[in-house]
Amino acid sequence: MQRYLVALALAGMVDAVSYMVVAPSIIFYVLDNGGTKEQYGFILSAFSFASFCSKPFIGWWSDERGFRVPYLASLAVASSGGLLYLLASSLPPGRAAVGAILASRLLGGVGAANSALGYAYVARVVPHGAQTTTNSLLSAVRMTGLAAGPGVNALLGWVDVDVGSNGWKIDPLNSVGVVLVATNLLAMAFVWALLEEPEKGGSDDESGIESGGGDEEVEKVEVGAEVGATELVEEATPSIMDFLRTVASADILVPFLSIFTFNANFQLIETAFPPAANDGIGWGPVQTSVALGSMSVVIVVTMMAVSYLSSKAGVSDVSLITSGHALSAGAYTALYFLWARGAQHWHFWLPLMLSSSMFPVMAAPTRSFFTIAVDGKPVLGKLQGRMQAYLSMGASVAGFVTPGLVARFCLRSPEEVEASPDGRELTAWSLFAPVLNGVTIVGMAYIRATGGIPLPASAGASAKEEKAEEEGGISMETAATLPSSKVEQVVGKDEEATTEASALLEGQRAGKSPRQRCSGQRRSSLNKYDPKIAAHRSSVCACMGLTQGTST
Repeated sequence: MQRYLVALALAGMVDAVSYMVVAPSIIFYVLDNGGTKEQYGFILSAFSFASFCSKPFIGWWSDERGFRVPYLASLAVASSGGLLYLLASSLPPGRAAVGAILASRLLGGVGAANSALGYAYVARVVPHGAQTTTNSLLSAVRMTGLAAGPGVNALLGWVDVDVGSNGWKIDPLNSVGVVLVATNLLAMAFVWALLEEPEKGGSDDESGIESGGGDEEVEKVEVGAEVGATELVEEATPSIMDFLRTVASADILVPFLSIFTFNANFQLIETAFPPAANDGIGWGPVQTSVALGSMSVVIVVTMMAVSYLSSKAGVSDVSLITSGHALSAGAYTALYFLWARGAQHWHFWLPLMLSSSMFPVMAAPTRSFFTIAVDGKPVLGKLQGRMQAYLSMGASVAGFVTPGLVARFCLRSPEEVEASPDGRELTAWSLFAPVLNGVTIVGMAYIRATGGIPLPASAGASAKEEKAEEEGGISMETAATLPSSKVEQVVGKDEEATTEASALLEGQRAGKSPRQRCSGQRRSSLNKYDPKIAAHRSSVCACMGLTQGTST
């Protein structure tokens, strides 16, 4: 396994453990310190809002300065948030203690913004065809963290340590902060030791600057196909309007909708499940943690299936995303009808398992689809880190908007459940989840119908190569996008003639004459008046549609 995978996997596992130890107990921690249900929802939203605000900066930071320093800084901030979470209960109950819990979750949200760094790192160093599998692997490791959560919470249930003489002690609720500090410090050590900075441009592109004659400089990006072939294309600084027009395309917007949808739907579970299960079937933090942690088993199995379907069976990202949202819509509809007071236990955990099993089917393919779409657009190709951060912001928007709305409109209080004729723990507003799934399915259908499905760079190059072979030659437009080795195969087998053709092609791209582009050494090695060279030059230029350069 690559060293960077170990670092990214551990960082993801820490994020999962942090979630699993906080989510089941934070409502009890807030209430125990004088807070309310509405403040609980606000604190959940604040975590995601802080993450949302931090992701553009951390994405820019990674594009400009690399990955290790932003990763370490974000983990350090998350550690400080864990320390404040621990100390919050030492403050007077009410505004002071609840405010400290809020501040700790704000710091934790800033630290959690590093999730965008992991996706950007994968986009930088992993070939397009392997990204869905790699993201699924990293997600599977995160699920290991979720699976470990119930065990951690069970151990915390035994914590009871008196600290000082003022009666403050470390208990099962505030000891969560100790776990947050320890796990984030561990992740910092692994990132420092194992996460290497990728070469600029990564596996699919490298940047370089080539100087022409006089004061003329043309910056170019060298884009390598997976087989190692490269091509040179000019890089221009895009205008704001070009950027906005590119981002407004369906293959960019629909992944934003997809990631927003399954994160908003998950917030319905995260926010509503602990209080609903407590009122409906009497579950506390440990039982809730076990139920949420058991999702990891189902998710890991689903991830293995997604990895097989993507890498071995050749199922497209579009098909995976569409089927995932369709099945998710059914699971969330069942969740609304089955969560009721006095229901059997399986009425609560079965919809939980069904809905969570669809996360891998939507998450990794959405990332892969988005990464390929970004790389396929010259305006966005150099902004992969920022674009991955923006996509993660879609998840953060869901994270800070949904909990408050769920707590206010979707989750019934015990009194409301008692007064309702159906005894359901959720209101009809919770059906927003399957509605969002349906809208995303419509978006993916539109992309499929309009032919807007992005292809990996290697796939696009292969299609162009096959077309060139069928036509027996290449046009100027095709030559500009094919690897130079393929140009040589098409235009002829004579090595000296193809060298001359490459020089003509590069001169045409950079706006220079062949004499400016060719070095004196190479030009002196060729006899331009040789009949064989002249004949090949004429044939090559006619094939490419280039104007012949003449020299005196």
